[in-house]
Amino acid sequence: MALSIRGKGVAAGPSGSEGQSAGPVAVGNLTTAAGSGLPLPRSELILAGKSIVRSMRRVTHGTDQGGKSGGDADQLMGDAARIGALASILGPATGLVSLATAGTAADECSPKEVVDRLRLSFGQLGYMQGVLDENVCQVDGQLVGLDGLPESAAAGAAPVAPADPAALSGDQLRAARSAWSARADVDFDALIRAQEEMNDLDDRRRNLDHQVDAVSDLLARLDEAGTTPVPRHLGDTLCYGLGWHLAGDAVRMATALRDSRSQDRASAGPATTATRASSAPQASPAPAPAMPKGTPFAEWAAANKIEGGRLAILQALAGLQRWCGFYDALTGTLQRQLVELRGRADTASATSRALSAEVQRRTLGAGEK
Repeated sequence: MALSIRGKGVAAGPSGSEGQSAGPVAVGNLTTAAGSGLPLPRSELILAGKSIVRSMRRVTHGTDQGGKSGGDADQLMGDAARIGALASILGPATGLVSLATAGTAADECSPKEVVDRLRLSFGQLGYMQGVLDENVCQVDGQLVGLDGLPESAAAGAAPVAPADPAALSGDQLRAARSAWSARADVDFDALIRAQEEMNDLDDRRRNLDHQVDAVSDLLARLDEAGTTPVPRHLGDTLCYGLGWHLAGDAVRMATALRDSRSQDRASAGPATTATRASSAPQASPAPAPAMPKGTPFAEWAAANKIEGGRLAILQALAGLQRWCGFYDALTGTLQRQLVELRGRADTASATSRALSAEVQRRTLGAGEK
């Protein structure tokens, strides 16, 4: 049942072979040393995801394990062990790593104690779910167009580099120079596109951090009567997080990101025009009316048919953290692609320069005769 761990902090490439990690990414108490390309087969990624979903459901639907069958208790402990094993790869706070041995004689815990540990690490469970989502999408080929891999001619094989440009005939030299010059253009274009995708991902991640901070602040300030105000933008964030906490398969994550990027590209032109127009001199606007501080949480929750109080906010945080995990794992994928694309572009550029130098040498030599 336990996850087979081939090495902590070692990332595997898309083909499943081990490779270099893109480097740890710190997120609160969680450090993703192997966020993308986890060294686990797809079947274990799926089982780990199901263990997280079941465990989160146990937290949100009550902690009392009394009266349940021994099989249910065994499943709880089995899920906890699988989560702890995964946590030992991702390197989170010890609260989740310790779950790997929660059901053993060395660290015997009651089912209620296990659920309590899961509750304290609820946001980290959401984060780990997002990391798994990205890994499953990567294995299933759902990240095409999102992972920095070129989708055009850049994905094809490069021309054969001549061992000695001086040994080529004139026609061969000109053809090779033309092919490698075109290859350099394609590789640099692919590198630029991948870097733009990385910049987009960084922007989304920073914005998500602000949302997580705002929801965490609300959780800390929430009073028992539910009078703490919820501004409209924060209410939208809560609904967004809750929706992704309840969302199903991993494909939805990749689809949502793909659709969002498509919409951003489609609206880029009008947005730029609007920005330029707004920079023109304008009359001073009338003072805006004071914005309300927000709707009391209890009223907001009732209006949106949301139950659970603090638990609902915790679920929203887990949904946001799910995206944090997905983004951080995808960042690892992009980082590896950037390194590969930069190497391709540098090789193509150097080969093209060498061939151009040989053309120039022959041209100058012919002129001296």
